Amino acid sequence: MLLQLAVEQRRLDAAHADMHHQLDADGDPASAAQAARLESETTRIREGMQSLLAHLGDMGIELRDIEMGLVDFPGERDGEPVWLCWRMADARVAFWHRTDEGYATRKPW
Repeated sequence: MLLQLAVEQRRLDAAHADMHHQLDADGDPASAAQAARLESETTRIREGMQSLLAHLGDMGIELRDIEMGLVDFPGERDGEPVWLCWRMADARVAFWHRTDEGYATRKPW
């Protein structure tokens, strides 16, 4: 799902940039129609991404960085709540950090 989110983010960025390029075409009807199509496409992409994010949220997973594929999910260490920290480049879940800390403070499990 993280890879799909990263791909969709790139598609969204490209469609959004194309839409603004079309809107800058000084009233050309063809450009206006293309901009409207791109606006619909960005809406569909956003809705799909929101659905994926909701699914992650339902599993207790917090997306922290879409490009890095960084997620945290709840765990426990020595009886205290912690975030287990994983990114797509990690071979396995092997890091954690306190719930009031972030990625920069992650430690090996």
